[in-house]
Amino acid sequence: MATELVLLSDIEVTAERVVRAAADAHPDGTYVTYRGGDIGQLVDVEARPVLTIYASRPVSHPREAAAAVVDPPASFALWTELNIPYGDTGSGRAVAEAIATAVGGVIKERV
Repeated sequence: MATELVLLSDIEVTAERVVRAAADAHPDGTYVTYRGGDIGQLVDVEARPVLTIYASRPVSHPREAAAAVVDPPASFALWTELNIPYGDTGSGRAVAEAIATAVGGVIKERV
């Protein structure tokens, strides 16, 4: 089963920010986007998925959003869903954390 994470931030996750953040955490990866950028996927040199990133969305109902994650921060404006494929060796989580750092956000597990 894939690991579902949420990145909570006030700064949007963009393809440019993902590429810069992933350069250190997974330097051999390639970032591809689908559906006009709504879905992005970092893949390794053998084209295996490392991390899937969905477009950041504004949080319309902060209380409901906070209830959907473990230990939410006090405030956040954007919700970005991330999926790490089953069998991940840690590289997907490392990239997710690097992206969160790049946008000043936090990674949380979904409830």
